[in-house]
Amino acid sequence: MKYGDKGGDVMEMQEWLEAEGYKLPKYGCDGDFGGETQIALNAFEKDRGLPVTPKGSHVPQATLDAMAWEAPEDEPVPDPPEKTVHGLKLYDFRDEPFSKRNPKKFKLQPGTPRMPVVREPSQVTGITIHQTAAPYGVADYQVQAAGGDRELALARRALGVACHTMAFRGGFGVVANDLRHYVYHGNGWNSTELGLEIDGRYPGVKGGKTWDGKKASVVTDDVVKAACLCIEWMVIEGRKAGMPIEYIHAHRQSSATRRDDPGEELWERVVLGFAVPTLGLKTEPGRTLKDGRPVPVEWDPNGVGGY
Repeated sequence: MKYGDKGGDVMEMQEWLEAEGYKLPKYGCDGDFGGETQIALNAFEKDRGLPVTPKGSHVPQATLDAMAWEAPEDEPVPDPPEKTVHGLKLYDFRDEPFSKRNPKKFKLQPGTPRMPVVREPSQVTGITIHQTAAPYGVADYQVQAAGGDRELALARRALGVACHTMAFRGGFGVVANDLRHYVYHGNGWNSTELGLEIDGRYPGVKGGKTWDGKKASVVTDDVVKAACLCIEWMVIEGRKAGMPIEYIHAHRQSSATRRDDPGEELWERVVLGFAVPTLGLKTEPGRTLKDGRPVPVEWDPNGVGGY
């Protein structure tokens, strides 16, 4: 294992370093042995009186022994569930050229600005659920570009969103990006989770104000079904690809600025009403990353603290 390597063994070492107080404030435990990890590793070695590992050299056994570290075994991948959501359209844009997407939404390979970072499937363990916080629509030029198909034009807007899938209020879903790609959707969840965006502007709690004070979108049966379709598809296809998807989290758990994300009603109907009982996914209401907020009691009977 050396500078430039990626994967589960690197992430395990990063997690150990962080637990010992050698922080990785910018990139966290992302499974990528970069400059920040090199600095933390060298600081640990200096503190323990060990030879400092030069950049580009393999981490010596003496350092690994001092960590009492062993490379992790791959987490077993649960069997994909049986499909339960039927009758809704799911657009799949994974074959669209990267030029159709916004590169700012991706972590890109160094030196290849047109190539997203591809994650190790065994490290993808969950799904982060979001709301877009603004209802999506289409302009006439977008409809014209889609051959006059308004729904297709709306679906194509997901290509500009930082997500893996997106559920629309019209009652359809979109696969926007390859599940392996590192997308900037969820702060600390970026490296280990898939991102679902749900179209609309929803208040944090039922009957409350929206983030910008504008009229709230209605959480319809159609948008709930579309969100369930996307989650189920990601679990099925992700596990087929070797992703041990087991958890579902709210974006607010990884970012203080996403207090309403996704909101009480979406959490209640999509997560507690479907992802947990039907797909067997697990929630961790009290878990937070960095400045994130726990899932509150207003959203979840097992929540932690108030909204």
